[in-house]
Parts: sequence; structure tokens; C-alpha cells
Amino acid sequence: MEYIRKNYLDWLDHKRENRFIKILTGIRRSGKSTILQQFAKTISNANIIKYDFNDLELQSLTYIELHKEILGKSVENKVNYLFLDEIQEIEKWEKCIISLYENKKINFDIYITGSNAKLLSTELSTLLTGRHMDLSVLPLTFKDFGELSDSKIHLENLDKYVAIGGLGVIIPNINRIEEAKLSLKSILDDTINKDIRRRHKNTSNSLINKVIEYAFSNVGVEISTVKLENHFKKMEENYVTYKTLNNYLQWACDAMLLYRVNFFNTKTKTILKTNCKYYAGDLGILNVNVNDNQSTYGYRLENLVFLQLLNEGYKVYTAEIYQKKKDNKGIDFVAIKDGVIKYIQVTYELNEQNLKRESDNLLLIRDAYEKIIIFVYAKAHPLNNGIKLINLFKWLLGEQKI
Repeated sequence: MEYIRKNYLDWLDHKRENRFIKILTGIRRSGKSTILQQFAKTISNANIIKYDFNDLELQSLTYIELHKEILGKSVENKVNYLFLDEIQEIEKWEKCIISLYENKKINFDIYITGSNAKLLSTELSTLLTGRHMDLSVLPLTFKDFGELSDSKIHLENLDKYVAIGGLGVIIPNINRIEEAKLSLKSILDDTINKDIRRRHKNTSNSLINKVIEYAFSNVGVEISTVKLENHFKKMEENYVTYKTLNNYLQWACDAMLLYRVNFFNTKTKTILKTNCKYYAGDLGILNVNVNDNQSTYGYRLENLVFLQLLNEGYKVYTAEIYQKKKDNKGIDFVAIKDGVIKYIQVTYELNEQNLKRESDNLLLIRDAYEKIIIFVYAKAHPLNNGIKLINLFKWLLGEQKI
């Protein structure tokens, strides 16, 4: 079954032939190639040139040879749609792209995909500032997952989604969790090898795995310089500097295995770039690295909400409410879109024991922006305090808006 991700295809259709280079980035196996293939089928009366650099034979091409090949396949009297999949496999690829883009005789409409966001954006930004547009392709949403897997939308299906995530290649194993985990482990290893180790030659094979595992094991937990260094000192990694550890985390973010989430100052409405939290780029990849038990379920549910917010176009931060002579209070997410701020708490069950904590933390923020609690089950409800309750299932299915 071929699944159509309409929002991405609509974006590409709206941007076609606008003279910008279109860049699709996303974690490996998130569906970038499929989206480009589906888009290519919608094009008529144009010359289409395709390259998939997952093919090992094509990876032997130099950027000069690639440039010559593409010109040989192009025509002067039509728009030449150029699709280059996993372009980062070609060394100095950006020089080829810039030359084609600036060709005065042949009209190219260029679409490229890659699994390293920084690699693509940095190289093009340096040579062609402001002439490219980025589209971040995220894993399948819970709604996509349910439709593709032909499963009923219920709690058991949510548990499967939290367990194996939204990488489309996993769907055939929806009822075989252990087989799915083997595939996910392979994707994780492939991403580390190709998008981190190959790009950064001096990367320690064992240390990069430990750093990524540490971040996955601490999803949704504040990570500071001191905390990070102390953890690896306890592991007798005394030779490791914070700079090295921070670089490894950044490289994992570039490969979209992780997302760094900065803190938001609720009083000044500014972004703080010191301590941060990390969330996984896919729930299945996360689940390969953490114990699949009830103690971690809340954090994985929080990760699900984070990815859904990204899917809906929000910029996402976290927050801590500072109080004099009292413990600081945390807010799971600060979601911002079109200048509108929403403060969000996430809980599996809203009950008498946690109702006051979840509500009071939100009410400590003294502004008029919306305060929201997202839950799966509710056994208790805030009383007339302006807090909006959102059922997770209804929100994920588009039946309720935050």
C-alpha cells in the first residue's frame, strides 16, 4: 500500500518552478525518497532527471562527473526537474548544484534530499545565501500509522506506535515488535555510521554510541554541562572534554536522531541557550535504546507530543518557572506558532494526585497565553481556572485542536 502524505506533496506542488532549490531533510527512512517519487508522478510536460545516491555505483561519481552527466540528460526547451536523493553521499556536491542552478541556458528546478540537515543547509547557505527552501520530513504521525497499518485507533495501537515509531519501513512488522526493533537498530547503526562517523573522521566509535544512548535514556530531562561531564567521569571517560561530548550531541542532532530543545524564559519571552533537553527524532529509535517499561512510558509519551507539535508547525521549547526560596517548577513544552504562545503539560492520567501539580505549574505563568494539559485518561478536572484539557487521542486524530 502506497501512503500519500498530502501535506508534504502540497508543499512541493506549491513551490514548484519557483527558482529556489528545495531541500528535504529528515532522519533516515522517514520517507523523503517516497515523497519525491510521488511528486515526480504529478509532473507532466517536463524533463525529469533522477539520481538515488543510496546506489553504491553512483557514489563513485565525482561532482564534476555528475555535473557532466546531468547536463547531458537536460534539454533547453523544457523545465528540467532534477531529483537528487541522499546527495550528501557525493563529495563537494554543492559545487555541482550551484553550477546547475546558475546555468543561463538550461532551466533546472532542483530537489534534493539528505539525512544530515546541517551538512545540506550549511554548504548551500555559504555559496547561495537565501536561494534554497527547507522541508523537514518527520516520521509518520499516529494518525498516519493507524491508517497505514489498517489498525483500530485505540490504546493498544498507541502502545505499538510508542514502541516502534513512525518510520514507514517498520509498518510491515507492526505485530512483530522484536523484528521491528531489529530493523530499527539497523537504521540507528546505519545513521551513526554514515551521517556521523563518516562525516567526522576522528569520532570515537564507542563514545558516540554512549553519548547517544545517554541522551535517549534522559529524554525530557534537563542536561547541563556539569551533569554531562560528571556522568562520563563516573564511567571512567576522564579523557573526554565537554566540548567533545557537546560536539557528539550536536552531530546526532544534525542527523536528526535527536532534537535539542532550549529553555524559554516565560517572563522575558526569550530563548535561553545554556542548559537544554533532548528528544528523539523517532519513537522507535528511542525505544531501541531505553527499557520498555512503565517507568519510561511517560517520557516516551512526552516525546510523542513533541514530535506531533513539530508536525503541526510549532517551534518547541521547554520552561522552568523560577521561584524565590522555593523549588523551581517545570513546564513540559512552550509551543510557538505565528507569534502565539501555548504552555503545555503532558500526563498519561490526570487524577487527584497529580492534578494540583500539573495545574499549579501552569498557573504560575502570569500572562494571558493559553495553558493546556494533554492527557490520555482524566479522572479529575481543574475547576474554572482557564486551563484547557486536551485528550491525546482526539488531538492526534485532528478531532481536537490545541
